[in-house]
Amino acid sequence: DVIMRANYSLEHSTEELSTCIRELLRKLIGTLCEAAKKSPEDIYQVSVVGNTCMHHLFLGIVPDSLVHAPYNPAISQGLMFPAEKFHLGIHPGGQLVALPVIAGFVGADTVACLLAANLEEEKKMTLMIDIGTNGEIVLGNEKRRIACSTAAGPAFEGAKIACGMRGADGAIEHAHLVDGKLECKVIGGGRPTGICGSGLIDIIACLLDAGVIDESGKLLENPRVVQIDENTKKAYLLADPLESGDGKPVYLSQKDIREVQLAKGAIAAGIALLAEQMGITLEQVEQVYIAGAFGNYMDPAGACRIGMLPGILKDRIIPVGNAAGEGAKLALLNKEELKRAERLARHTEFLELAALPEFQDQFVDELEFPEI
Repeated sequence: DVIMRANYSLEHSTEELSTCIRELLRKLIGTLCEAAKKSPEDIYQVSVVGNTCMHHLFLGIVPDSLVHAPYNPAISQGLMFPAEKFHLGIHPGGQLVALPVIAGFVGADTVACLLAANLEEEKKMTLMIDIGTNGEIVLGNEKRRIACSTAAGPAFEGAKIACGMRGADGAIEHAHLVDGKLECKVIGGGRPTGICGSGLIDIIACLLDAGVIDESGKLLENPRVVQIDENTKKAYLLADPLESGDGKPVYLSQKDIREVQLAKGAIAAGIALLAEQMGITLEQVEQVYIAGAFGNYMDPAGACRIGMLPGILKDRIIPVGNAAGEGAKLALLNKEELKRAERLARHTEFLELAALPEFQDQFVDELEFPEI
């Protein structure tokens, strides 16, 4: 939660969080070097990308401008520093490259995604989405690009979901209907212990098709819709304690469904308003890139069924994996790519969704699930 991190750094100083981030990166660099049979001192240059809050915290910049209107970054251009200032353990004469950011909630990771996708030269009208706590969305091509950030919430990362977890062994990662019965695929092949983001989308999509959830998101009467405890009065039971991997029930609660509705509604509203701002219809979007690990595992059909992505674009969705990491590598290995990153950041417009009078109405409209 970037806002909590920013507020924490304002109350307790930036140094504590900055040190945490740098120490962890130092350990990760050590782990990589060990695997590659290299010394960290063999490294002469490091590039970093991340959301604007993490970018500021890593660099030791107080992120107070991100928690107060108009939520602008303290600094947006790309930067180069002596790496020893950040105690990463690389060569004492090494450099650190920080890619530019676009806005307060559209960071260097989005710039790196645009770089990896080569949107500066892309002729096709392209929609790029990185789904996380903040869903960063960019629409455009070589002629014009507009970016926005949606407060999608952490539901698709497993947070705020009763049985939510990251994509690890025991997580339900996919689900489908077989003869009207829900069948789940579990990472590692064992019994389920929770639900990760891709599984969450599939389960809701299947329950919509099975008539267990209606368009408003309400759980309807069904033998598997039960009361779990005093706090969770209505939930769809995926695995009882005897069927689960840890002796605890695995379920999808009514509150979980509401969390997903908020997250998918924010993303869908952002997409619709970007298209409107660009002066195009959704039909004119020629390709959709889904960035991040989540995008690799998400079933496009499920994402369209729940209304997170426009159904009309189902066959144009392309998962592009860790595009932010690829862009960071490109900028590190090629000075021209680093210059291109600067141009992409400078010439990508930012749309502040909350400032649009129509945003609230669009968001509310997108909360419901699509009718078949």
